[in-house]
Amino acid sequence: RKFLQCIYHKKIQATNRNCEVTADVRHDGSEPLVDVMFADGERLIMKGANLTTIEMLTALGTRCNAKELKEEHKSKKKNP
Repeated sequence: RKFLQCIYHKKIQATNRNCEVTADVRHDGSEPLVDVMFADGERLIMKGANLTTIEMLTALGTRCNAKELKEEHKSKKKNP
């Protein structure tokens, strides 16, 4: 829940208008799970029972930064 609160924050959503957040909250006793689907089809699955909110945010941020650097590198190769 804390992770979703952070992601739904107005300032966070303002940084990327292309980001769509969908929550599927279940009350069946299953393990909390965050499944992130990126535009390129890659997925990041985090098991909330084993991670803190900060660890989850850090993992997401790290993956996003890596993708951003990869895109910048590709665009530099195309336009030297």
